[in-house]
Amino acid sequence: MTATYPKPPETVREFFKRFPDDAACAAYLFQLRWPDGYTCPKCGSKRAYKLAKPPGAVECENHHKVSVTAGTGLHRTKVNLQDWFHAAWLLATLKPGISAVQFQRQTGTNRLETAWAMLHKLRSRLVALSRDKLTTECSDPRHRWHWIEVDHVEIGGEQSQEARRRKGSNKASVIVAVEVHAWLAEPGDDEPDTIEPGDDAAKPRKSKSHRGAKTSVETGAMLRTKAGRCRMRVANSMTQDYSLYWMMENIERNSVLVTDSHKSLAYHARAGMRTREVINAATHADPLPTIGRVTTNLKRWLEGTHKGAVRSQHLQAYLNEFVFRFNRRDIPWIAFNRVLGLAMLGAEPVTYSGLYKHTWVHPNPDPAALARAQGLLP
Repeated sequence: MTATYPKPPETVREFFKRFPDDAACAAYLFQLRWPDGYTCPKCGSKRAYKLAKPPGAVECENHHKVSVTAGTGLHRTKVNLQDWFHAAWLLATLKPGISAVQFQRQTGTNRLETAWAMLHKLRSRLVALSRDKLTTECSDPRHRWHWIEVDHVEIGGEQSQEARRRKGSNKASVIVAVEVHAWLAEPGDDEPDTIEPGDDAAKPRKSKSHRGAKTSVETGAMLRTKAGRCRMRVANSMTQDYSLYWMMENIERNSVLVTDSHKSLAYHARAGMRTREVINAATHADPLPTIGRVTTNLKRWLEGTHKGAVRSQHLQAYLNEFVFRFNRRDIPWIAFNRVLGLAMLGAEPVTYSGLYKHTWVHPNPDPAALARAQGLLP
């Protein structure tokens, strides 16, 4: 049986019309958590009766009482469900995201710490362990060429060259992969055309850069590129093994890669990847343009929305949020369902103490740990 999930609101006006109180929010969560009908988590009974309080609570025929938020990311929450829904909506649909200070002003939350912890609890659920890997396969027949750009980028504070030489870099290294789709289009045509790769016109010559596109002098056709999905992770190591197993966990085998000449990316063939090009950055003004555009947006978001105040201990949580929203940028209202759906999954609850004391590890599988669990690394 195919699960039937509720249709999310598409506008702010529709959002507040759909969720005027906690009872409406609880009913929506109930449908997200049990789309095929209620099943008691204690005894498996499918017959249950709704209770008057708290909203969303039910009692099965064997007298087991269950709250709609029990055993989820919202377990024992003292915050109104409507505020949780508002936070999920802003996190999923606002292109620049939202900071804790802005969220506190939006909702009138008494304490900044509460707003900060709410957003982090939602961020903690934005990575699904069963997510699909990046791939160079594409179902759109208009896209003719596909590859994946992979690189290490540095994210972090300002530092002079002298201090960097003396103390080392204070920036965080992040390993990034981005799907790239390419096609040929006539000037002014935003849609991909149907030129086959084997045609002469599909091989632009003497091309020059033009806002992410290359123009063929002979045909006038433009090679356009579009970013697909991306993956990001704070790199705990710059070794070859670390990069290798990260690619194995995040990229499908036989995918075509474009990388720079960094030694940590030199053994992609061991992960079953094919290389389209290994670029020497010294000879290219913009060697990996798609990754450049994506990471520029990331840095502007961290500096703009969050004022550069993201600490290194929480950087992975913000990377998870950026990737989540970037990969769903064409369907932001659907992403709202995804945020709440992931929050409904049973997992270790996140506490303010764990976040504040940095004992909570933001989820994103560590490739080295996974490789050791599989017996691939000592």
